[in-house]
Amino acid sequence: MFSVGDTILYDTQGICKIKEITEMLVGKIKKQYFVLIPIQDEKSTIYIPTDNEKLISNMRSVLSVTDINKLIDDAANNPIKWIENDIARKEYCANIIKSGDRLELMRLIEMLYIRKDELKSTKKHFHILDERYLREAERLLHDEFSYVLNIRKEDVPDYILNRIKR
Repeated sequence: MFSVGDTILYDTQGICKIKEITEMLVGKIKKQYFVLIPIQDEKSTIYIPTDNEKLISNMRSVLSVTDINKLIDDAANNPIKWIENDIARKEYCANIIKSGDRLELMRLIEMLYIRKDELKSTKKHFHILDERYLREAERLLHDEFSYVLNIRKEDVPDYILNRIKR
């Protein structure tokens, strides 16, 4: 279970701190809530009922440096092949983004980077939807990597590339 002061990853909101656990009256029902503050937007507040298993399942512990390095290694050793069918690729990408599975996000980013480079070399354009999925997957992973590794978000791709080249 999570405690006040823990740093967590919440759904697609990114890295959050658990500020407190508080009781609130909603209608006539008193419930306990986790109060989350996103580190990227400390003016925002997210309330998660402590008895809502579905929402609680979206709260995950932040990875360690060792976990991040293993994730990078695992993704590099198990790439995804390009999905030619636009509809199938859209569904596949959307499901990975929604799941928040870090390994699958890494693999998705790698697949999209490879495709983008292939298209660039032939002077063709990368689909705007593929670009959107790439940016969203990067946002989800790079926020956490940046926080844990204590580096700037824009330095995360170089960190990953240097790790893969080892």
